Amino acid sequence: MKMTKYIFTIIVVAGLLAFLIYRLTPRSSGSGAVQQGTDTQTNDNSQMQPAAAHSSVPSFDLRNLQGNDMQLQSYKDKLILVNFWASWCGPCNEEAPSMESMYEQFHKQGLVVVGISIDHQVSQVKKFVKQYSITFPVLLDTDESVASSYGITGVPETFILDKNYKLIKHIIGPIDWSSPNVTEYLSALIKDEQ
Repeated sequence: MKMTKYIFTIIVVAGLLAFLIYRLTPRSSGSGAVQQGTDTQTNDNSQMQPAAAHSSVPSFDLRNLQGNDMQLQSYKDKLILVNFWASWCGPCNEEAPSMESMYEQFHKQGLVVVGISIDHQVSQVKKFVKQYSITFPVLLDTDESVASSYGITGVPETFILDKNYKLIKHIIGPIDWSSPNVTEYLSALIKDEQ
């Protein structure tokens, strides 16, 4: 009887460890996924480094909140920032105000910000957009197919793309988009793309 409990306990612990390892290990979903390379998480105190290779990212065709279809190619000859987020994500809520502020600062200079929500409920997306007065385009990835094709492992994740849709930077986690080091970095990228 004691041996059975011991074996059962070992099986349960091993199962929990396997689950944790699976959840915490970055995954990509097939050949179309964006590879992270040696890129590391960015925060306010770190410097942004360029992506290891200027790889192509998957295209997408998603609906916006007005019901119109939008494709990645809709944003031709622009520096593009694609941000995956969800309304239930605490770090996404923290990041949203600075992202909107950054968008207001740079969109007239040629920066495109595209928010892709992985929420399953459109009503939650609309509530989030209203709460943070978001003016940049928000697209709906309710089945998470585009998020999967980009190989995201959580939200928020951001991909900065050049005017040819090549990856410049992959950022995992939230950052303060209005911090001086980030605005200087984006300003330099915008100049390079013109």
